Amino acid sequence: MQFSNGNGQKKDQAADQNASSPQKKFNPVSPQGNIQSFSYSPLTEVGRFRPPNVQLLQNSPTQRLPSIPSSINQQVPLRSPLPSLPTYNGLPTRQQGLPIQGMLQPTLTPPVPIYNGLPSRSPGIPTQRLTQPLSSSVATPLVNPPSIKQAQPSFAGRPFPIPPRFPNNNLVQNAPSAPPSRQPGALSNQPSLSQRQFPVPQQPPSISKPPVMNGVIDMQPGVNGFQGPMQANMMRPIQPSGQQHPQNYASMQQTYQNSLNAQFNQMSVTQSGFNRIWGTEAIDLLTTRDVLPPEGVTLPAINLQKEHLNQLNCSSDIMRCTLRKIPETQSILEKARLPLGILIHPFKDLQQLPVVTTTNITRCKYCRTYINPFVYFIDQRRWKCNICFKANEFPEDFLYDPGTKQYLSDPSRRPEAQNSTIEYIAPCDYMTRAPPPATYVFVLETSRASICSGYLKVFSKILLEEFDRIPGDARAQFAFLTFSSSIDFVVLDEGATKPKLIPLSDIDEIFIPKAEGLLAKRSNCEDLIRKFLEVLPDLMNVEGMYENTGSCLGSALQAASKLAWPTGGRISVFLNSLPTIGPGALKERPRTSSGLLLPATDFYKNMALDNTGQQIATDLFFIGHEFQDIATVGCVAKFSSGSIYKFPNFCADKNELELRRFESTLRRYLTRKIGFEAVMRIRCTSGLSIHTFHGNMFVRSTDLIQLANVNPDAGFGLQFSISDSMAERNNVCFQAAVLYTSSKGERRIRVHTLSLPLTPQVSDVISSADQQCIVGLLAKIAVDRSMATSISDAREAFLNAAVDPLSAYKALQNVRSGQLLAPPTLSLLPVYILALLKTVAFCDQAPGLDERVFDWSEMKTLPLPELIQHIYPDLYAVHTLDEEIDPPRLQLSSEKVDTTGIYLMDAGSYIFILVGRTSPPQYCRAVFGVDDPRQVETMYELPTFDTTESDNLRKFIDLLQNEKSYPAAVQVFRDEAPEKTSFFNRLVEDKTKIGVSYFEFLQQLKTKVK
Repeated sequence: MQFSNGNGQKKDQAADQNASSPQKKFNPVSPQGNIQSFSYSPLTEVGRFRPPNVQLLQNSPTQRLPSIPSSINQQVPLRSPLPSLPTYNGLPTRQQGLPIQGMLQPTLTPPVPIYNGLPSRSPGIPTQRLTQPLSSSVATPLVNPPSIKQAQPSFAGRPFPIPPRFPNNNLVQNAPSAPPSRQPGALSNQPSLSQRQFPVPQQPPSISKPPVMNGVIDMQPGVNGFQGPMQANMMRPIQPSGQQHPQNYASMQQTYQNSLNAQFNQMSVTQSGFNRIWGTEAIDLLTTRDVLPPEGVTLPAINLQKEHLNQLNCSSDIMRCTLRKIPETQSILEKARLPLGILIHPFKDLQQLPVVTTTNITRCKYCRTYINPFVYFIDQRRWKCNICFKANEFPEDFLYDPGTKQYLSDPSRRPEAQNSTIEYIAPCDYMTRAPPPATYVFVLETSRASICSGYLKVFSKILLEEFDRIPGDARAQFAFLTFSSSIDFVVLDEGATKPKLIPLSDIDEIFIPKAEGLLAKRSNCEDLIRKFLEVLPDLMNVEGMYENTGSCLGSALQAASKLAWPTGGRISVFLNSLPTIGPGALKERPRTSSGLLLPATDFYKNMALDNTGQQIATDLFFIGHEFQDIATVGCVAKFSSGSIYKFPNFCADKNELELRRFESTLRRYLTRKIGFEAVMRIRCTSGLSIHTFHGNMFVRSTDLIQLANVNPDAGFGLQFSISDSMAERNNVCFQAAVLYTSSKGERRIRVHTLSLPLTPQVSDVISSADQQCIVGLLAKIAVDRSMATSISDAREAFLNAAVDPLSAYKALQNVRSGQLLAPPTLSLLPVYILALLKTVAFCDQAPGLDERVFDWSEMKTLPLPELIQHIYPDLYAVHTLDEEIDPPRLQLSSEKVDTTGIYLMDAGSYIFILVGRTSPPQYCRAVFGVDDPRQVETMYELPTFDTTESDNLRKFIDLLQNEKSYPAAVQVFRDEAPEKTSFFNRLVEDKTKIGVSYFEFLQQLKTKVK
C-alpha cells in the first residue's frame, strides 16, 4: 500500500503502507538526460518549467549555464537586510555600539540621507543651514561617467548613501584642485560633520529622474552590503559637469581616483575585521595555500526564526541540504548558480532513537505529514502543518504521554514534538499481510578460480562466528546454493545428521527440486547449518573440480529468487568470474566498444524489477581480478536496492590487505540492522518539488521510492527545484518517512524532519552553502551524466560546476584583476572538484572498466562522510601525536610529507601509514620495535608495546575506526616500499599522469571565471 496525498480519511490510513503482494512489472527508472554542464535550473526557457523528472543537466555538448545577465543587479533592497556600515564622503562612520578607530565622527545611525549631493533633513537628525562648500571629493566625477539611464541598482545588502546625481555649479566652481592628502593610517584631517558648513541645497536642473525601483533609487552595481566603504565606481558623475569644465575635468577625475584609492587602503585592515566578524571575508585561492581547516570542515549554522528549534533540527549525519538557507525564488537560486538538493542517510545506526507505540499516529489529514517539532500549535486542540499549512485537530489521546503515563497540558511536550528523528511502531493499518520471517539466501560460486582464491574458507569461518548475531528471531530462514557450470541445492532437513546436495544440471529451465528442507529455520536447524559451514570448503574440493570453469550466474539467481519468492528477503551472491553459460550469459567485450559502460543485456535489470515487486533484494560480492562486467551484472543490485562490493585481486593466501578488508566487510554485512519491505516517502514544503533521485532504488512515483531492503550503510540523494515563490514564509521543511518491517517482524516507521530558513538575498545563499554536500550531490549527478554520454562530458561539467558559483560570487564583489576569490563556504570546492576529476570514476585513464563502474556505484550509494573520505582522504602527521590525540588535518600534497615523519592517511576503506626513511629512531623503536626506520616491514596491524607513543597511535586509530560503519584495513609500509603507490596516488593536489596540480587547476578556473 502506498503513501497517499488524498483528502479522504480512509485513503489516508493506508498512505504509507508497502505493497507487499505480487505486482505487475515496474517500469525501469528512466535514464538521466544528456548534459554538458551542471545546470541547476529546471527552466527550459524563461518562465516555463520542465516536468519534474527532467534532468537539470543540459543536452548540448557545448552548453553551459548562461552568464549572469545585467538584470541580476536589479534587485532592490530586501526584507530584513543585514546591517551595513553607514558612510559619509566614501568612508564608513562609527556604527552604534561598534567603536572604530581612524574613522570619521560623529556616529551616524542610520546613514544621513543624501539629496542633490548634500545631507538632507531626516527624522530625528537636525540639519543646519550651512554655507561652506563640500570638498571636491564629493562632486568630482570619474573617468567615462555612465549616464543616468545606464545606472543599475545594487543587488546585495543595504544601500549606502547615494552619491550626487545632479551637477551643482557652486560645488564644481569652489572645489580645490586636489583633495587634502594624509599619510597612510592617519586620521582624516577634514572637519567633523558638526563643524562643517554646507551650502543651501539648490533646485536641481531639469533632467530625467534617476531610475527608481519600489521607491528606492537604484545604485551602481558592485556594492556589497558587508563591504563598508563605497567603491570607486559608485560615484556617478553627470555628463553636464564635464561639459561645463572641460579643462579641469580629466585632472579632477584622476585626482579624486587617487585620493579614494588611498582612503580604501587605509580602511582595508578595519574592513577586513568586520568581514571576519560577519563571516563574509573573501579568500583569494591563488594566494591562500592552506585552505583546509586543520580541525576539519565546519558547517554553516542554521538560524531559524525561533532559536530553540535549532537544537531540535535533524542531525547533519542523517540529512544535509546543499544550502543552509533556501532562496525564496527560482531566480535567486539561478543567480547563485548552486544546486539545491539533500543527501539523506535514512537508516543510519543511532545510539539514541525515541520509539513511540500508539494506535493513532498523528498526521496531517491533507498531505499526510507526520507531526514534528516544526508544526504550529494553534491551541491544545489544533495544529497547523508545516508542509501544506492547513489546520488539523489532535486525536483524543494525543495529550497522553505513554512514557510518563500522564496527561500533558502542553501538546509541544509530546515526544513527536521534541524530536526531529523518531520511530513509530506502526499499527495494523500499515500492513497488507502478516510480517514475514527474515529470509537469507546465500549463492556461492564454486568454479575453479573461486575455489583457488580461498574465499570459501573465509566465508565459512566468518559466518560460523557471526551466525548468532545475524538479525532475526527464531523464525529466520537460511538457504544455500552453489553454482559453477551447474547448480547444487543444499538440503537441510530438520532432524538430519548431515547436509545433502541436490544437483540441477538443466540450467535453462529452473525449478525447485524439493518442497521442504531448502529453507531451514534457525531455531530447528542451527546445528545442521553449522555442520554444513564446517565442511563447505572441503565439500567443494572433490575430484573434477578443476573442470568447473563455467559460471551459470543467471540460472543461480533465478533459483534463489524462487526460494525467496513467497516471503521476500535478501539474496547474497559471491562470484569470481564472468557468467558464460545459461540465461544471462555474457561475453568479453572489446575495450574500444562505445557502449562498454552500459549494460550488455537487460536480463539482470528485468530480474531486479521482478524481485523488487516481491520484496527481494540482491547484494553482490565481486571477488578476484578477472573482468566480471559489473556494468551489466550490477543492475540486479542497483534496481533492487541492493549493495555492491568489490575486492580486487583477492587471494586469501597472498593479498592480506584485501583479505582483512573482506573479513571486516563481511562481518558488518552479516550483523548490521536490516529492514524488509520498505518504502520511503519524501515530503517538502509547497513551493518545492523533487525531480531526481539518486541511489540504488526503484522509483514508484514522484516522491515515493521502493526499497526491498534498507540497510544502515546506504545513502540517497535528491534534487529539488523551486516551483513557486516562497517570499511570504520564514522557513521550509523536508521530511523523509521510511516504512519497513524489522528483522523481528515489527512494522515500523522512521521519520526525519529538517527545517531551513528562507532568504531573499543571493549573498546569503552563497554564504550558507554546504560545500561537502554540494560535492556529494555533484558526484551523483556526474555518474548519470557519464552513463548517458561520456566521461569527458562529465569532466567538463565538473569544471563548469566549479566556475559557476565562483562567477556568481565575483558578481557580488569588486574584485581586482589577478584574484580568484571564494567565500569561506566554497573555499574547498575547487580542491574537491579536482579530487573528483582524479578518482577512478572520472579520471581519463581508469585502471579497469569494472573498477570504474564500481567507483560509480560508490559515488551513488555511499553516505556523505564516507564519500568525502573516498574523494579526499584525511591526512595526519602521527609522529607529533600527544595525549590529546587530535592532530591537525593536512592538505593532500607531497609538500606536507617529508622523509623525517610518519603519516597516516584515512581513505575510508583503507588506513595507510607511511614511515619516512629518516623518521626519528626513538619513535620507530617505541611504535614498531625497530631502531632503524628502514627496517620497518610491511604489516597489517600495529604491534603492541608498553610505550606512550604506541598507546597514542593505537588510540587514535581506534578513534578513526569507531567513526566508521566497519573497520578499515590497515597497512604500514616504508616510503621506499612498492605499497607507497597507494599512498602517493591519493595526494590529489600534486601533478600526476592523470591530472594537473591544484595550482594549475586554479589557473584554469581563473581564466574561466567571469
